[in-house]
Amino acid sequence: MQLTDVMSTQVVAVSPETPVGDAARQMIEHDTGAAMVLTAGDDLVGVITERDLLRCVSEGVDPGTPTGERMTRHVLTASPSTELAQAMALMVDGKFRHLPVVNEDGRVVGVVSMRDLMAYTSLRLRHGTLHEEDDLDPAEIIATIHRMRTGAA
Repeated sequence: MQLTDVMSTQVVAVSPETPVGDAARQMIEHDTGAAMVLTAGDDLVGVITERDLLRCVSEGVDPGTPTGERMTRHVLTASPSTELAQAMALMVDGKFRHLPVVNEDGRVVGVVSMRDLMAYTSLRLRHGTLHEEDDLDPAEIIATIHRMRTGAA
């Protein structure tokens, strides 16, 4: 299975100039844990996440502060054809929970969250819909979940 099968195409996007308070409101309105930070030309320059916003609160950052000052700048991305297990491993190893999905031009076409991947995998395992040619290995998935929960290598 590939990210195109589970990614959300309803992407919340803000500009680097958007105040963090406004970014937080948009994320709440769309029930998402991350917003893509895009330039006027739709280039991905960062991601603002729940964790970034929690840091803002704990540090007393003014809600009018531009998102560009508080976003995560070095963002890993994946393509729609990335395999689920590969995306999950990337997210666990990188200790992040939202992965922008970009097309061959580098434009954001979707986003996948760790919750999306875990829910899909859990559903497939629970209903026994794994087939011989399926790329989901239950032992690998369980090991990945363990790494995610404990930080174990």
